[in-house]
Amino acid sequence: MNFLEFLSPLRRRKLAFLIVALLWGGLIWFALGFIPQVQKTTVYFSIKPVITETATYSFDPPESASKIAEGVSGWAKNPAFREEILQEAGVTVSKFKKKITARKQNRVNVFWTLKLQEGEMQHAEVLTDALITTFQSNFADFNKDSSAPFGISEPQVFRYLWSFPFVWKLSSVIVLGLVLSFLSIYFWEAFTDRVSFASQIRTMFPESPLLRMARPIGKHDVKILEQFILTFESPRLIGTFPKAEKSFSLAPMDAIDEDLDIPILLVKLGATKVTELENMLAIFGDEIGIIVFEK
Repeated sequence: MNFLEFLSPLRRRKLAFLIVALLWGGLIWFALGFIPQVQKTTVYFSIKPVITETATYSFDPPESASKIAEGVSGWAKNPAFREEILQEAGVTVSKFKKKITARKQNRVNVFWTLKLQEGEMQHAEVLTDALITTFQSNFADFNKDSSAPFGISEPQVFRYLWSFPFVWKLSSVIVLGLVLSFLSIYFWEAFTDRVSFASQIRTMFPESPLLRMARPIGKHDVKILEQFILTFESPRLIGTFPKAEKSFSLAPMDAIDEDLDIPILLVKLGATKVTELENMLAIFGDEIGIIVFEK
């Protein structure tokens, strides 16, 4: 199956594809509207070694500061440390462990981040102050009586409001709407037992000659269709989809002589059912001709 054949359900049902894509797009746009705004607060510290005559560092001072920065970044994962921040702030924040993070950046810098959603943003300032106070208190305890003391810079606080970008939202609507629309059409045909691809017919009837008509019934190439039919001795047309009898003169099943006549199956992708073809295979075998209308 090549790529164009894979897209055949879309090519047959262009209008349905567009309508379903618009419905999915509207649903996705509506759903994305429920993504809440998030207020992100970043608290920035730098770790610096305190050089004294008695200070002894395991590594050179910058490398030691990098190790300390990495260590204090892990405090964000400490439940006791997080609880201490909340107690200091005097507030309750649900799932606080998912809303506070810390990371080391450029060896000696530490960034703490608080992400608060609507309803929690009112606590941003008090939580930021509590974070700074708790961090400084814990760092002082960590540094107490150390032979290799470290200091921290004055904290810098940055705060901004994040919302789902319009370009991302529009891109999501377009891409997901198109993909979900195609999948909806594809799975509808699959679940309703429809034949979607010419490759399905080739697999079922590997020895049977097959004529593919790219244009729909009524606009098809009548001459080439007649030429194909005339290559068989005593051809008898058999419809496998409801509207075939409106455009062709079909032979009744009980009037076909299996010894003399050659059945020619009229198949329409997206309309003919797989079960119908399986029944034709069981009755006539693969000594038949097949005309496939792809639209």
